[in-house]
Amino acid sequence: MITVAVTAVVLIYLGLRGILPLRVSVPCKLALFALAGLILSKTIIGHFLYNSWTPEFPLPIHATWSLLQCALLALALLGAITDVFRLLRRLLRRKAPAAARPGLPPVLLLISLLLAALGTHAALRVPPVTPVEIVVPGLPAAWDGLTVAQLSDVHASKTFPGNWLAGVVDAVNAARPDLIVITGDLFDGTPRQRFDDLRPLRRLRAPLGVYACPGNHEYYSGLTAWRPRFSSLGILLLENDHVLLRRNGAELILAGLSDDVAERFDLPRPDIRQALGSAEASLPLILMAHRPHLVEQLKQLSRPGAALQLSGHTHGGQVFGLDLLVRRVNKGYLRGLYELGPVRLYISTGTALWSGFPLRLGVPSEIPLITLRSPHARQQSQD
Repeated sequence: MITVAVTAVVLIYLGLRGILPLRVSVPCKLALFALAGLILSKTIIGHFLYNSWTPEFPLPIHATWSLLQCALLALALLGAITDVFRLLRRLLRRKAPAAARPGLPPVLLLISLLLAALGTHAALRVPPVTPVEIVVPGLPAAWDGLTVAQLSDVHASKTFPGNWLAGVVDAVNAARPDLIVITGDLFDGTPRQRFDDLRPLRRLRAPLGVYACPGNHEYYSGLTAWRPRFSSLGILLLENDHVLLRRNGAELILAGLSDDVAERFDLPRPDIRQALGSAEASLPLILMAHRPHLVEQLKQLSRPGAALQLSGHTHGGQVFGLDLLVRRVNKGYLRGLYELGPVRLYISTGTALWSGFPLRLGVPSEIPLITLRSPHARQQSQD
């Protein structure tokens, strides 16, 4: 298990470089080591207590515990970088590596606490509505100016409870979008655990409606039990299915895909051909797909109509530097707008994130308010 391995490596490093060199008694060192182990094992302890990788601790406890956990992780990372830099400097000077200096510099602990505090605050806030304009090739003029509010990776939980979600709903409604889409990972937990936290979603308002596709966490949380709850929240869940939206006498396809993880639960894998069915290929399409790489299915269709995919899942990388790894495991996709021939892909950095690691540094959360633009209509306005 990756979580256990990372916890063990970080704890061993902090023990050898941070605790062992301290000029305190052995019992004090053992106590500090045990405390560090307790802090770093938050997710593991949560899994043991609640049989879930999503911590169910009360928010004040979880927020404080997460802040300390992130501070220790940052301290280990900064300490390792410092040690490597010192070693490289000695090697470049062609000198024998000196013995490691006793302990980690105290300033690293202060920096780590500051970064953890800033990152935790950035993760737990209600994100702002972010205007995004996307020119979609082939978009009919009748759909020019359509506004779409995108929620993604909400991860409703003890960390992101109903009162936090109410703030998100207020922000979305204040933007007055034409359409609201939720591109997966809406909740973490069973209906018994989470349904009350999701009640604010009933207040979402958009003339063309509120729609969602599942993400991997919907399956982890028991999608079969959740399906009938979506309609009571005023949300239409689209799993390899579509609806036709109408505006100014014109039609647009809104489709949603299932998630790659569905197969593990004996449920249908993402299938864009099934999702579109017999829908007219010349109609413009907005595709909800939690994972960005599913755009490859859309590209293979070679359909003549305008096409835009809205995705999430990556959290935008969440922490500057970590995004290099996140991009790699998501087949090159990370955040923002991608122009893929005639297809457009927008990846939200997420409304929230998985509460097991509630930290954001350099990658803010967002509620994109996407305005679709027709190239023809835009050219006319410029002329």
